[in-house]
Amino acid sequence: MRTKLLVSMLAVAGVMAAQQVKLPASLDRLAEKAKEVTNVTLGPEMMGLATKFMDGKNRDEAEAKKIAGKLRGVYIRSYEFEKEGEYTEADVEEIRSQLKSPEWTPIVTTKSKKETTGIYMHKDGGMLILSAEPRELTVVNIVGNITAEDLGGLSGQFGVPNIKSTHGATPTPKAKKEEEEE
Repeated sequence: MRTKLLVSMLAVAGVMAAQQVKLPASLDRLAEKAKEVTNVTLGPEMMGLATKFMDGKNRDEAEAKKIAGKLRGVYIRSYEFEKEGEYTEADVEEIRSQLKSPEWTPIVTTKSKKETTGIYMHKDGGMLILSAEPRELTVVNIVGNITAEDLGGLSGQFGVPNIKSTHGATPTPKAKKEEEEE
């Protein structure tokens, strides 16, 4: 029985480790060039601690708390630069090269002349968001059993960017007020 339990625990640990993308050492070097660096590292213990401070009566926080219970970690690296060209396509490609099928599936990709954004789902439920703009590079790695539908519930929580979309919807008075304040 103990052997089966140990094997099960190792299998779960292996799945969670596979969801976490190895951030290249070049990103640490980018931090030296950046005018602003955001670095969020919430492992399993910190996720549990963070949810204890969330208000279960607040609808948004209650939803985020429920979703956070499925997570093993949120890891964010964001670099903002004074000028264009402070990072290279090779820096981004080191991350993208890990996002291959069948493990990873792109669910949203956008590309313009100056920026690219991709949201990738791991076959076991993890998610990675990669955004490369001329003066900003951001990687958000969410490890755990999260679905695309859950992503909206984490928006604006745990350092996850506010990604709720009102495209095609009539904004509520609260959403209008929040938009005006930004």
